[in-house]
Amino acid sequence: MVRLRSTLTKLHLIGSARFIDRSVRRLFFLSVNLLRSLARVPLIGPRLDSLLARVDREDRLNFELTELLRVCRTLSGGRLPYWVAGGWGLDALVGSETRRHVDLDFVLDGFRENLPKAEVLFAGLGYERKAPLGGTLWFPDAEVFEDNRGHHVEVLNVNWEVLTTVESLLGPLSTPELVSSEEPSRATPLLLKQCTATGMLDGVSIPVLSVMAQQLFHLGYQRRPEDTHADDTIRLIAMGRDAHTDSLVRIATKPAKQVSRKSSTLLLVPIFTFPPDLWRLCKLYHNDLNLMPPHVTLAFPFLNLESVTPEVVQHLTTLFDETLAFDFELNKVRWFDTNVVYVAPSNDDAFRSIIETLKRTFPDFHPYDDAFDSVVPHVTLSEHGSAADRRVLGRHAPKYLPISARASHVWLMSNERRVDEWSIVKIFNLGPPTTA
Repeated sequence: MVRLRSTLTKLHLIGSARFIDRSVRRLFFLSVNLLRSLARVPLIGPRLDSLLARVDREDRLNFELTELLRVCRTLSGGRLPYWVAGGWGLDALVGSETRRHVDLDFVLDGFRENLPKAEVLFAGLGYERKAPLGGTLWFPDAEVFEDNRGHHVEVLNVNWEVLTTVESLLGPLSTPELVSSEEPSRATPLLLKQCTATGMLDGVSIPVLSVMAQQLFHLGYQRRPEDTHADDTIRLIAMGRDAHTDSLVRIATKPAKQVSRKSSTLLLVPIFTFPPDLWRLCKLYHNDLNLMPPHVTLAFPFLNLESVTPEVVQHLTTLFDETLAFDFELNKVRWFDTNVVYVAPSNDDAFRSIIETLKRTFPDFHPYDDAFDSVVPHVTLSEHGSAADRRVLGRHAPKYLPISARASHVWLMSNERRVDEWSIVKIFNLGPPTTA
């Protein structure tokens, strides 16, 4: 299907390619809906478990943080000059994973001479070289490596010649001492300084493309759904560089869009260690974790976004700095009546302690508007759709437990765009965990 669509596109039959793409997606959607309906039938449903686990392979793809760090350690150990790009590159600039990633993109410097060495290193990690992807203006070459666990890596060759031309057209940006005598297919020292940076994930330094380069390379193609998240992540990076915390509301809210209602906020601990199959099943049964990742809610609703002053941000920063990161497990499927199916975290006292501290620090914060006598830390699997949908998910979920996780960051999110759409406006780090 991918090759057919690529061929039609090359032949400028884009309309035909889009029609075929829409038709196949529609047929797949109808088939999944039929299977989901049959899965609700008690005698038939269990027999469809294995089939349901295979029909949506794309959503099973996942490139987790541990694999990213394993690849980076190998490339750095092999002394290959590279920079992580794409979503992982932006997350490294933020210093925290902000979404689930299905692949890894990185730029390889000296592409032609270093690609054979990269192939050897990838082979040692269990990756096999696949058919290359078509090039773009910014990346004329894109080699693909995959392993048998569903990990997908794209090795990109930046078109430094185009960037050098753009640099020269914009004016005399280079000083004499920064002018490179090498061929235009290599980066000038000034371009390297502008286009590369160092990020951090899980305490590990990672070479990445700069935010300026990421913004540039996001131009020249039709926007994708994940580009909205990339825009949000770039705003987070801009906030991190702003010395004034009162920029929070200014950056979080788009000036061109006037919102009459007051935007709410919430605080949560995100979790990205869900197995891909459980992630897929949650999406199948009315909980799209790509929109809001699995999480333990600490404060909902918290404060209006307009009330998140510099003083509030400072209080939160201090509170979370003094709270040590901690590990926990998701090990039991439980229910709130028949309305919500969820998994319960171990070490829930640590979550309760944070919630109680937030209540004492911010008297205007009332968890769930005081609708419940006490707050139960939990990770929601589904609360939408029918009760039959939730029962199917509750039946599947135990096979994926326990799930190990770490509370290391807290997100402050706002629904400033739409009442049902939440985006990150600030990320707080928990203190470093104690070592034995």
